[in-house]
Amino acid sequence: MQRSENLETTKELFPTFQRQVKATAVPRVPTAIPGLDPLLQGGLQRGDFVLLSGGVGAGKTTFSCQFAYNGAMFLNEPAVFATFEEDTESLKRNMMRFGMDLDALEKEGKIRVLDLEILEGQGLGSNMEVLLGALDKIQGKRLVVDSLTAFLTGAKDKFDYRFLMHLVYKTLKREGVMTLMTISKMDLPNAEAGIGVEEFVADGIFQLESYVSESMELKTRFLVRKMRGCDHSRKYHSVAFTQEGVHILPWSA
Repeated sequence: MQRSENLETTKELFPTFQRQVKATAVPRVPTAIPGLDPLLQGGLQRGDFVLLSGGVGAGKTTFSCQFAYNGAMFLNEPAVFATFEEDTESLKRNMMRFGMDLDALEKEGKIRVLDLEILEGQGLGSNMEVLLGALDKIQGKRLVVDSLTAFLTGAKDKFDYRFLMHLVYKTLKREGVMTLMTISKMDLPNAEAGIGVEEFVADGIFQLESYVSESMELKTRFLVRKMRGCDHSRKYHSVAFTQEGVHILPWSA
């Protein structure tokens, strides 16, 4: 009885005790990856930091390049694509087979493709300055780093790894840049640190997985493991590689 009386007293003193909280719709920005936005209630929020995880040959570079290219090409969102995994000429040549003419967009000032070296110690800070400088030059709205694994190679221990990751996250969040970084768990200098990054820093985690189907065919599937701020799909979805790149299919793998 005492608890019930206290509850009634609280309601009288604070009329808003049982107020209805109205959900505020936060504008979402399309990723422009075919089939992905419906799985994210329309896309990402400005400033979101997303990791794209996957093994060798799963399509991480193609997926991330589409995120940069389609945003710049169709949504007027200039983008910076920093590659550590391959040189810029190879990247541009390989992406042409998916209809992504990176050279043409570079000439229009809509995209910057950077070939950054993996440096030790202070070189990591220098790489970050280069990225921010490139974003500022073209008023970039999107950033892709392929890969985060290579970007953080210079971090010699778990403390350095996590400290740098938080610094990168906060800097890009403050600038309102939507960021996609690829990551390969098997290549991390410290696997435990990689788990920390995924669970405590990133706003979202996308996963591309290669697997062998019952018909003994190598296929790829996609999963949104985490996405803050939306009720995202929690199912595996099939992935198709077409002349236009990666397509996330509506049905489950």
